[in-house]
Amino acid sequence: MHNRIKNQFAAGKPAFGTQLRFGSPAIAELCGHSGFDFLVIDSEHAPQTPTGIQAQLQAIGNTPATPIVRLPRIDEEQIRLYLDMGALGILAPFVNTAAQAAEGARACRYPPVGIRGFGPHRAAQYGLRTDEYFAEINDLVIFIALIETAEAVANIDEILAVEGVATFVIGPVDLSISLGVPFDYEGSVFQDAQAELAAAARRAGKPAGIGVYRPASDPQSIQRAIDDGFSLILAGGDEPFLAAGCQQMARVRADLGY
Repeated sequence: MHNRIKNQFAAGKPAFGTQLRFGSPAIAELCGHSGFDFLVIDSEHAPQTPTGIQAQLQAIGNTPATPIVRLPRIDEEQIRLYLDMGALGILAPFVNTAAQAAEGARACRYPPVGIRGFGPHRAAQYGLRTDEYFAEINDLVIFIALIETAEAVANIDEILAVEGVATFVIGPVDLSISLGVPFDYEGSVFQDAQAELAAAARRAGKPAGIGVYRPASDPQSIQRAIDDGFSLILAGGDEPFLAAGCQQMARVRADLGY
């Protein structure tokens, strides 16, 4: 087992990922073979089911990508379930306080550093690798806090100080709304908050992450994020990628005069 996010960080390189909302194992597998370091199965903003998530985890398991599940909320039972299915990380929304961060991080790891109950099935090859899985998973699993509110920005130093919080990802849409500047990512209010979050990560000695909203229409936004100090890049997703392809074909048709 390996976690490509951690491997990239250890090598001093950024880790690139995208989100999966369609719930399709085939799309998950395609994305996993497309060069991403990690894939986030989004159960916060998409109608995912546990059975569907397991099918996507199985598909991603055939690829080099590391599978992450995005939860609708911090929930110990859901964290345990998806890690037992084989996820190697949890992306938790609206982590606003150190207490919330600690709740999520502890649920990801076994005692003595966490509270996760032992019962992996697919994650431990259905019992064929139980000892090996237990020995290595606490070092491999990753808890990522989504930073989406002004409150979280104010508490970022305390959040990053929590043991087991590997990194964070800025959720730009919700953060811009919370800051009172909806969808204005280039203005000083959002940019100042983004800079403070990157600085906090440097102070904590941890990587910083950001969601890149429209990488297809603005590919340089990824380089700007890296230049600004972000090394976990969550770019686009299956929905916007398909939409961009459809729009491209519509432009081709229009250019041909049909």
